[in-house]
Amino acid sequence: MAEIIEDGLGSGIKAEVNKLHQLVVRSIMELDINHVAEKFGESYFTQAIDAGPVAGEYTLYFKNTAETDFIINAIDGYVTNADVVWKLTEATGTTTGTAIVPVNFNLGSGNSADATCRGGAAGVGSITPGTVLRTIYGGAAFNRFRIEAHIIVPKNFAVAFEYDAGTGGAVAIGFSGFYKQD
Repeated sequence: MAEIIEDGLGSGIKAEVNKLHQLVVRSIMELDINHVAEKFGESYFTQAIDAGPVAGEYTLYFKNTAETDFIINAIDGYVTNADVVWKLTEATGTTTGTAIVPVNFNLGSGNSADATCRGGAAGVGSITPGTVLRTIYGGAAFNRFRIEAHIIVPKNFAVAFEYDAGTGGAVAIGFSGFYKQD
């Protein structure tokens, strides 16, 4: 017969212990991005589309202006030609280009990202690239890259995606992420 222990808080909730004296537990696992979207409404997706990129062009730029860190957890890309190479770099500079509004995964939250985001067909100008954080190789299809060790973008830091190599066919590059919650 299994033993029953109380939680020690007077709540009347009991926990089961099996015959090997192990606590019987049940847990629910969910991705950080889903939890933050549901509980805080602070998970976002952003992307840029370019019909004719050229090597060395910055297609997407994101600068976090929030007080909390922004965590990039996945990168999505679509290319129409083979052998495309993207470089995700740290970036500085006062950028030029078309403004992009990141989409909130929780449509009912009413929140918007505290960020400067630019990109698209005309590219992003006036970027000074820094350290290359990732080099991403894509083929002629949709590509999703889950980042096991998330990329953390603190306040006033920025990242940019450079179209480094390819034959200039239409591309889309984007990422999903969330604001860190304590």
